[in-house]
Amino acid sequence: MSNYEKVIGRNAVRETLKAGRNVNKLYISENHDSGLVSIIKMAKSKGISIQKTNNHKLDSMSGSTHHQGVLALCSPVETISLRELIEKMNEKVTKPLVVILDNITDPHNAGAIIRSAYCAGADGVIMQTRRSASIGEGMYKSSAGAIEHIDLCEVSNIAQTIDTLKKEGLFVVGLDMNGENYYDMDYDMPLALVVGAEGKGLGRLIKEKCDFISSIPLKNDFDSLNASVAAGIVLFEAVKTR
Repeated sequence: MSNYEKVIGRNAVRETLKAGRNVNKLYISENHDSGLVSIIKMAKSKGISIQKTNNHKLDSMSGSTHHQGVLALCSPVETISLRELIEKMNEKVTKPLVVILDNITDPHNAGAIIRSAYCAGADGVIMQTRRSASIGEGMYKSSAGAIEHIDLCEVSNIAQTIDTLKKEGLFVVGLDMNGENYYDMDYDMPLALVVGAEGKGLGRLIKEKCDFISSIPLKNDFDSLNASVAAGIVLFEAVKTR
C-alpha cells in the first residue's frame, strides 16, 4: 500500500477513473447506496480489483468518516516541469492563464484553488516543492477530482519562476491587500495569478516581482477572505474580461 496514494470520496474517485490513472484497488462500502453504482461499473470495465468492506475499515483507512463509502489506491499524480508547461501554453492560440500558489500550506485550500483554476480554464497550477501543501489525499478530495485534469507544476523557487514567466511574456498579478480593486483591472493578457496564504498574504519578494496587485474590497472589518475563495473570485473575473 505504501507505493500507492489514497483517493477518497465519490467525485475524486470518479474523476481519477475517468482520467485513466493507474488504480491498484477500489474499496467500496458493503452498505453502499445507488450513488456508487456508476463508479463500480467504471472500475469493473477497467478490470480494477474491487473489495467490499465495512465503514469502520474505510474510516480507519481514510482517517475520517467523510469517505462517502469509497476509497481508491492509485499511483501518484504526475507533475510536469515549468518548461513543459510553457511549451504547452505556447502551442495554444489563447492567452495563457496560470495560477501560482505562494506558501499555500493547507492541502484543502490548495485543492479548492486547483478546482477553481480548472473550472476557469487555466492552463496549469504552479506550486513550490517546499513550504507548500503536499500533493495527496486531502488535495485530491478538496479538488473534487479536478486535480486529474489540469497540469500541475512543482518548482523549487517561486521568485525565479515568476522571472521565467515574465520573460515568456506573461504579466503577473498578485492577490493581496492594498492593491487595485479586482473588478477595475484588465485581465485580458497572458496572465499568471499569484495567490498567497490567507493571513500572511504574498511574501515580500514575490509581491515586489508582481506587475500588478489586485485586492478584493471587504464590506466589513475583517482581515481577509479564504485564499481559495479569493482565488475563485478573481479567476472568474479574469475569465469574464478575457
